[in-house]
Amino acid sequence: MLNKMKPLPTVLTLLLVSMMLWNIFLHMELEKYKPQIEAYLPEDIYVAVGSTIELYDNQVAWTGIREGYSFNWDCPVGENLEDRFSITGKEEQIGEYPLILTIYDYNVNKIMTLESTLHVVDRVLEEEYSVMNMGDSLSNGREWYRTIFYLSDGQITFTGTRGWTKYGHEGRSGFSAEDYLNPTEYLEEGTSEGIHPFYDPVQEMFDWNYYKLYTGKNPNVIQIFLGTNGLKDDPSDTVEAIAQMIKNIRKHDKDIPIYLVNPIYWADQERIGSMVRPNGTAFLQGEFKNRCDKRIMKLMKAMDKKFGHMDGVTLIPLALMHNSRDNFNSDDALHPGEAGDQQFGDVMYSVYCGTFES
Repeated sequence: MLNKMKPLPTVLTLLLVSMMLWNIFLHMELEKYKPQIEAYLPEDIYVAVGSTIELYDNQVAWTGIREGYSFNWDCPVGENLEDRFSITGKEEQIGEYPLILTIYDYNVNKIMTLESTLHVVDRVLEEEYSVMNMGDSLSNGREWYRTIFYLSDGQITFTGTRGWTKYGHEGRSGFSAEDYLNPTEYLEEGTSEGIHPFYDPVQEMFDWNYYKLYTGKNPNVIQIFLGTNGLKDDPSDTVEAIAQMIKNIRKHDKDIPIYLVNPIYWADQERIGSMVRPNGTAFLQGEFKNRCDKRIMKLMKAMDKKFGHMDGVTLIPLALMHNSRDNFNSDDALHPGEAGDQQFGDVMYSVYCGTFES
């Protein structure tokens, strides 16, 4: 009789193990449906006197369910608005202020807190600066070059092999960061401009010194505005390509300031879905807003991790400060209109004013 009851502990053990495994499985399944949130706020935010800077809630944070969260901005200056933090720089406000964002869920439970320093800076620069901007279509002859030139009263000019006079540039529509590392030919309206001037055919590599010798350009500042093309779930290819550029630039110009602009969020799904190529096919086939937003968020965080504390490198958080809801035309999800260029100019110029002298 006693021998027949010995298997009972074994059965109980198996039952307990099964229940534990089932519980783990249920938690894993529930985790899939739990609302997710990722957020990014840089350590420093700049606004120049006379410029307006806005931080949009839905761009500072990516959420699986956007309506499930509330945002509260706390700062001695500026405005805590329904969907954003907004400030227009004033002379009497010049200085530094703590900027705190608290995110709550739908039951007003605190989810996370992000902190930054808001710098209200003077718009007057002590000297003139020449900026070489390398990028894609968002840098290709855009109006924001002219906006910054006039905001600076002509103290900031742009140079490059493309564009015109004080608004020169190295923007090439369709180019990714990896394109600049390779012997990529550029076509403008069907006409070839040849391989871009950063590629040294002898060394077979991106070379900053070759660019300067080949073009005769020698700017005070370098700006890299790339990432829209080649945007993927894993941002490492873009980040590593930019890291290779910076490594080569530093080999030849150890102290030149380098600015990295975060690519902007795309427009809404109506614009993403309706963009077509000249032949009538879908321009952004299979893309959807929520996934694109998450890719931008991952790229911003990866850029900050890689370059955020690198000497001589400054990140410009344009993605957080461009109104992706209202600034695009009805048939274009990637290239904002006039209001977008104005925001580009205000954001970039404010960072310049706060960091050029240092």
